[in-house]
Amino acid sequence: MRKGRMTDDTAGRRRGRPSVGVLNRDRIVDAALAELRASGLRKLTMRAVAVRLGVTVAALYNHVPSRAGLLVAVQERFTAGLDVSGFGIVPLREALSRWAWSYLDQLRRRPELLPLIVEVPLAQAPLTSGMYQRVTAGFAAAGWPEESIIASMSILETFIFGAAVDSPGPTDVYAPYDPANAPQMGRVYEAFARSVRERQTRAHDLVFTMGLDAALIGLHHIWGTGRGWAGVRLPAQRQ
Repeated sequence: MRKGRMTDDTAGRRRGRPSVGVLNRDRIVDAALAELRASGLRKLTMRAVAVRLGVTVAALYNHVPSRAGLLVAVQERFTAGLDVSGFGIVPLREALSRWAWSYLDQLRRRPELLPLIVEVPLAQAPLTSGMYQRVTAGFAAAGWPEESIIASMSILETFIFGAAVDSPGPTDVYAPYDPANAPQMGRVYEAFARSVRERQTRAHDLVFTMGLDAALIGLHHIWGTGRGWAGVRLPAQRQ
């Protein structure tokens, strides 16, 4: 095949192209995640992401409208990994279990996302809003009163967030300093460690399994059976 002669103008344009790939929304989100992990949420700025990508800040605005839009894009990437496939297909408890485990798995892989998740307003995140639509519709289809659904979902998220924070911790955190001076603590710690070994699982996974089951059973006992607020002991009003 005959090769055409490269003009000076064409050569100049090719030399001026960046050595990195074409800038797009996915690459910007990747860079934002890297910056978030390295520096934290407060230092995640458009300028920091631009520096990481080797482009100008103005180039980012062709793909994300603002820092708030950047946070939404990162949030939506996280949401895309959550398992909502069971809602409307399998019993609510199983669907919630799948959703909760996928939530925890995601946060274990990217714990730096936790502050961002609780900060991004739902009204700005269409994919995340759609995820919650699937979850809340699952509760409603199972007959839960509408007044209970947000609280129930928030309880589960609070538990998931706590489990995610706890996950990197040592598995022997409850081992007593001196078992001779804390015999009860020593016995219960050894009993728990034995349970972990017998079930061939990880301590954090066993705790999450137990806690999630307890939360789902308790919430169903209050709301799924129609007991409602009669089954909730409200604290005395604080001054």
